[in-house]
Amino acid sequence: MDISDARLPLKTKAAYGVTAVADQCLFYLYGTFFMFYLTTVAGVRPAAAGVISAVGAIWDAIMAAVAGYISDNHHSKYGRRKPFIMTFAFPMAAVTALMFTDFGLPMGMRIAYYTVICLAYWSFFPLFFIPFLAWGAELTEDYTERTTLRSYAYVGNTVGMALGTLVPTVLVDYLIGWGRSETGAWSGAMTAVAVCIFAVLFFGPMAVKSKSNALSAEEKAARKAARKEKKAAGEGGILSSLITMLREFGSVLKLRTLIYILTASVLYLMASTIFASDRMYFFTYNLGISGKATSILMAVCTFSGAALLPLVAVTKKSVDKKMQYVVGMCGCAAVMLVFRFVMPESFIAAAVVMFAFGVSNMIYWQLLPAMLYDVCEVDELVTGKQRQGTIVSLQSLVESVSEAVGILALGFILELAGFNEALSVQPEGALFWTSNCFTVLPVVFMVASAVLIYIYPITSKNFARIVAAVEAQRRGEKPNLAEFKDVL
Repeated sequence: MDISDARLPLKTKAAYGVTAVADQCLFYLYGTFFMFYLTTVAGVRPAAAGVISAVGAIWDAIMAAVAGYISDNHHSKYGRRKPFIMTFAFPMAAVTALMFTDFGLPMGMRIAYYTVICLAYWSFFPLFFIPFLAWGAELTEDYTERTTLRSYAYVGNTVGMALGTLVPTVLVDYLIGWGRSETGAWSGAMTAVAVCIFAVLFFGPMAVKSKSNALSAEEKAARKAARKEKKAAGEGGILSSLITMLREFGSVLKLRTLIYILTASVLYLMASTIFASDRMYFFTYNLGISGKATSILMAVCTFSGAALLPLVAVTKKSVDKKMQYVVGMCGCAAVMLVFRFVMPESFIAAAVVMFAFGVSNMIYWQLLPAMLYDVCEVDELVTGKQRQGTIVSLQSLVESVSEAVGILALGFILELAGFNEALSVQPEGALFWTSNCFTVLPVVFMVASAVLIYIYPITSKNFARIVAAVEAQRRGEKPNLAEFKDVL
């Protein structure tokens, strides 16, 4: 296991934060613009666009499982995770640009093209993201240092959100003003974003030194002999590897602490997906605001979390991170709900909602991955195995499922509400539901997520017990699991 000292070097934390630009940029680029682009630029019906997006998200869930398993079992002089991040930098950037390119195909071929590109997007994303997220658990085992590492990651996430949500709206307006067609402007803007993605994924990990986990000559020989034996016995093929992978996932899913985290993640990501995918519709049709005003609102959401990030850092030693999550998430939900029913729809009201959701987004990405890292030690205590990639990929898997359900639900809600992509003014039913998907539905899922984290059992005190037991286990002592029934 690649573990540094409890306190990580500043260079390591900064480089990890730079690499974190990519995942949030790509996540919110897709969530904010892909369905909107399909319906308003490419001319695809909302229900069909929702199905395309949902298929991609389900595929992401499958690839996340594969990425976690293979990175857990990868051996190289650069460690387990770093090679994956750098290898998939270019493919990820290329498919991002192609996703927002319109080749003027007939509608049937157009739907097929965007389906294939969407599948490619969600093939490459988990192959860098899962190793990157699991890398954080390997870099330090310290309870509070993991929260600090996530603070650096969130700064990178904030830049990524700006790159993925703010920059495209500015660039599209700018390129159209320069005389580019709407489709050309979208293609040009997203290509610029894709270049930035390549840069952070390829050059960011270079600054982090990963301890080699390359096999010795003797270990390689032993593994080669074992593979030959399995092959002779009819084992070791794709089916055998798949069965082994499924057993690993089944094993970690027995952890009660992991189930709490995964379910809370599903609920928040459904809120996030519905909110992010709906807001462009709300700004365009409910508020009727310009691209410049939309950019301002995107900026409010992007930077509001960064503005309150120091509060999380200051209180992390006095307030347990699970309570930070519960209080913060419920507070943001309350603000969004108040401004849905108290204030009339306006730019100011939308800005308040965007601010509150931006803070909730910071709370989720800052705290929930840090809590997930803590589950890795629980798993090691129970099984004696180090399976960070497998555990992290399960979170990504359920996030993908929640994203698929959320975006599919939005597509059918708009369809049933009477949304018509050919109209500049939408019917009242469509406007009513774009408003609810901007506030009420996300709030319901946010509160439910907070409830799950409230009953999640790991705190700083019992985590210290877990780490002490794991360290003893590594020295050859057998742990008494009955002493940890409160967290297992």
